[in-house]
Amino acid sequence: MRRNSLLTPRRERLARILVLAAWWGVVGYFAREVLGTRDANGEHLIAVAVLAYLAAWCPVLALSRWGPAGKLGRFAACTASIAAGIAVAEAPAALGRIDYREVFHTPTPPWRRSGNLADPDLLFARKPGSRLTLRFQGSDLHGLRDAPKDVYTCDTTLDALGFRNPAGLDAAEVVLIGDSFVEGLQVADDKLVSARLAERIGAPVANLGRTGYGPRQELAVLERHAAGFNPRACVWFFYEGNDLQDLGSYEAQRERVKALRPESFKRAWQARSFSRNAAGWLMRPGSRDGAPARERAGLLADGTAVYFSCGVHEGAPEAVAGRARPETTAGLRDVFEEAAEASRARGMELIVAFVPAKFRVYRDLCRFDDSSPCPSWPVDDLPTVVAGVARAAGVDFLDLTPALKSAAESGPLVYLADDTHWSAEGHRVAAAAIAERIARDRKP
Repeated sequence: MRRNSLLTPRRERLARILVLAAWWGVVGYFAREVLGTRDANGEHLIAVAVLAYLAAWCPVLALSRWGPAGKLGRFAACTASIAAGIAVAEAPAALGRIDYREVFHTPTPPWRRSGNLADPDLLFARKPGSRLTLRFQGSDLHGLRDAPKDVYTCDTTLDALGFRNPAGLDAAEVVLIGDSFVEGLQVADDKLVSARLAERIGAPVANLGRTGYGPRQELAVLERHAAGFNPRACVWFFYEGNDLQDLGSYEAQRERVKALRPESFKRAWQARSFSRNAAGWLMRPGSRDGAPARERAGLLADGTAVYFSCGVHEGAPEAVAGRARPETTAGLRDVFEEAAEASRARGMELIVAFVPAKFRVYRDLCRFDDSSPCPSWPVDDLPTVVAGVARAAGVDFLDLTPALKSAAESGPLVYLADDTHWSAEGHRVAAAAIAERIARDRKP
């Protein structure tokens, strides 16, 4: 009887051998990838998933009675259906419509994030005239178990310079320079310190704050943008939580930005990729293994819980000592001296406003759980140190700590309960203190 096959027995055996050799070659390739990408963010899990998928087909291919064509056909059909589903998710990333780094909160240098532009002095700038839409949780809850899950939203339109100002603002009585406290992504446009200050002084105020900036970038903002508003005064906000750290890391980051080269389509797509960022998100440790939320919570007299992810400086509380070393404060003095000179050349009064960390303001107002490490966290004299550096550089100084502490003792929260930044009330209090200082300095 004639065999119902296009292959002779010898050729069929050869086909089986070739299929198995190719199969185990692919399995070996992804096994090598698993071993070689053990520490890579997301890539290790992708290699593991592919290897597991191939391994699941091994008994099917080994034990089934299908011929080589039947085995390959079924494998190809199953794989094609999975690939089609992934392609649907990957298409928006390939077209640049969705950046999955933002969806999965993948740690990414700011100059690589969508909506930002690399800059040799600022490190990054926001795209002018763009719409900024964000959703995020309070930073003081990161890694805690059983923590509240409130979400903050920001939906604002940036001006022609990429800052959070009303459209068409081209002149201002005062400009504000700083980091995330000034940009204030946690509050609405009309609740910002700049908007509140404008109400207080009855004149326009320009907001030149940008999340993630440190003293060197803020100096570049002053030199590049502040004079364009023809202001009488510039208020520079110094945040004790991380501004000294940002100053120390600036030069290394600047070298990284200078070394950037245009990304190929493939590399840009891989960075935005659904598969890579989803795998990285799955590999990142969640809050299940973190400290209980109660250990980082302080209870106010009315029972309100206020959370603390760190003390007065970001990072490990035990590493606080030595943050204001002479070599660091010398670098800060250099920055302030350059800022003072630039301000005088532009006819601006310059005031450095010290922004205290939430822990400095609320520590003595809170009752902590017996298991909490917070009461042992040290509080240093950085306000005094920065005041001395500013005055030595010929710059006026305003410590916002007393105003914020006074408001915290008697009114609504001036910082967000679950985040390091000011609440809308904190923006109002800061604006009132600045308005009072400006009015006092201008009295005859």
